[in-house]
Amino acid sequence: MEPVSPAPSRRGRPKDRSKDAAVLDATVRLLAAHGVAGTSMDRVAATAGVSKVTVYTRWRTKNALVGAALAHLRLGDVPEPTGDVRTDLVALLEAMRAQYEAVNAMGILGTCLTDSDGALLDIVRENTLLPRRALFAAVLSAGVERGDLRPDLDVEAATSLVVGTLYADHLAGRSTPTTTVVDLALTGLRAAR
Repeated sequence: MEPVSPAPSRRGRPKDRSKDAAVLDATVRLLAAHGVAGTSMDRVAATAGVSKVTVYTRWRTKNALVGAALAHLRLGDVPEPTGDVRTDLVALLEAMRAQYEAVNAMGILGTCLTDSDGALLDIVRENTLLPRRALFAAVLSAGVERGDLRPDLDVEAATSLVVGTLYADHLAGRSTPTTTVVDLALTGLRAAR
C-alpha cells in the first residue's frame, strides 16, 4: 500500500503547512463533488490555489493524496466519550453519518469497491473505516469493563452491528434514527441485571 503522508522533505525552504491543509481540504471537496475518478492532482492544485509542483512534491500519487485527505478528514468532529454507552454510541453514529453525508463518502466507497487492484479500498479502510470502527469498539469495550454490557460480548461483531446499519440504510434509501439503531443494538448487548 502506498504511503499516505507527504513525501519526505528535500533540501531548501521549509514547506508551508497551510498549503497542506488547503490541498487536503480541496481534495475532500472534489471527492465529495466528483468522486475519485473526477479528482485529479491538477484539479486539486487549481481548487486549492497552489501550484501543481506543491501537490506533487507532497504526495507523489493520487492514491497517496486521497489517503492523506481522508486521514485529514477523520481527525475532526469526533465527540469526546462521556462514559455512557448509549450516549457515546449515538454521538459517534451521528458524527459518522453527518461526515459521510458531507463528503459523499458512500460514493467514494463505491468507487473504491470498483477499483480493480483494491489499492483505493485499502487506503480508505486504513485511513477512515478502521479508525472509525476503533472509536465504536472502544466505547463498547469500556461498557464491558464497567459491567454495562455482557461480559462475553464480541466487540467487533457488535461494532459491525451498529456501524453496518449506516451502510445498509444507504443502500435501502432510508435513514433509521441513530437512537433507534443504538437502542435496538443495546437490547441484545446489555449485561443481565
